[in-house]
Amino acid sequence: MDYKILLLLLIGHFIGDYYLQTDEIAKNKNKSTSQLIKHCLLYTVAMLIVIIPVFSLEILTVSIAISLIHFIVDFIKSKTKKIENRESKIYLLDQLIHILIIIGFSIFISLNLRVNYIIPIKNFFSLININDLKVLSTILTVIIIMKPASISIKIILSKYGTFTDDEKEGFPNTGALIGQLERFIILLMLTQGQYAAIGFILTAKSVARYKKIVDEAKFSEYYLLGTFLSTFIVIVTYLLVFKPFNS
Repeated sequence: MDYKILLLLLIGHFIGDYYLQTDEIAKNKNKSTSQLIKHCLLYTVAMLIVIIPVFSLEILTVSIAISLIHFIVDFIKSKTKKIENRESKIYLLDQLIHILIIIGFSIFISLNLRVNYIIPIKNFFSLININDLKVLSTILTVIIIMKPASISIKIILSKYGTFTDDEKEGFPNTGALIGQLERFIILLMLTQGQYAAIGFILTAKSVARYKKIVDEAKFSEYYLLGTFLSTFIVIVTYLLVFKPFNS
C-alpha cells in the first residue's frame, strides 16, 4: 500500500467536504441541485490541488472519478434525508462510504501504478530531510480534529437538542472554537506522552460551566457527551492517522 496517495486523497476529501463547504452550501445542497453541484465542483478543486505533488494523468483520472462518485453519493443522500429524519446516522454512513471509496481507489493505484513525487517536491523533501508520511499524516490529523470534528459532534448531538449561549453566559458561537483548541492541545499532549495532563485540560474546561452543569441535568449530560465525543475523536485520529507514521 502506497500510503502517500491515501493520505493526500484523504486530505483533499476533508478540505473539500468541510473547509470549502460554506454554511449556505451545507444548508441548501440537500434541497438545491445547483448548490450540490457547486459543492462537488469545490470538492473536485480540492482533490485536484492535493494530487499536484504526485501528479500524473492516471492519478488525475482517479481524482475526477472520486469526485464524480462523491456527487452521486451526496445526491442519493439528499433524497434519503427527505424520506427519513435520521441525520446523524445518514451523515456518518455518508462519510464512511466516502472514506471507503478513497481507500479502495488508493489500493487500486498502489497495485497498478508507481506513485512518485514530481521533481521539485522530491528535491524539497530530500533537502529538508523530513519523512513525507510524517508530514502528510500530521497535516491530515490536524485537519480532521478541527472543523470536521466540530461539525460531526454538532450533527451527532443534534438529536438531543441544542444549548445556545446567551450574552449573560458568555460570548456566542465560541463553543466550536473552544472545542477545536481543546482537541489541538490534547493532540499535543498525546504526541508528548503527557497523558495525565489531558485530565487537567478537561477539568479546566468544566470549571467555566460548573454552575450550569450542577443546576441543569440535561445540559450536564449534553456537555459530558460532547466532551467525551470530542476527546474520543482526537484520540482515535491520533491512533489511526498520526501514530502509525510518527512512531
